[in-house]
Amino acid sequence: MRGRLLSTLLTYLPGAWIDPKDNELITLYRLRYKMALEEEKYDTAMIFLNKILELDPMNLDAKLCKGEVYHRCLNDYPRAIEQYNKVIRLSADGRNDALHTRARAAMSEIMEMLS
Repeated sequence: MRGRLLSTLLTYLPGAWIDPKDNELITLYRLRYKMALEEEKYDTAMIFLNKILELDPMNLDAKLCKGEVYHRCLNDYPRAIEQYNKVIRLSADGRNDALHTRARAAMSEIMEMLS
């Protein structure tokens, strides 16, 4: 695991060791989120999503991922709905149609399941 992380960091983020930029940190946090998700460490995955949002509060992809973790992994539907609503509201301008569509589909899935 550690070797895989170091190899990936050296390949994709060579400058992250010296003076990491926000976009490099976001890439690193996204990688760590995905690794935690694969290992079913959902609390850790949420920590890395929150770190992304600290650097970029309008990162709709991270908000959608939080909704998906709450929805599909933790079965915390109220929090999932809250995250999906944020994505839907913030993507209503049409610039993020794919995320908007995914959030609406997930919201519909929850509503259908709860009815």
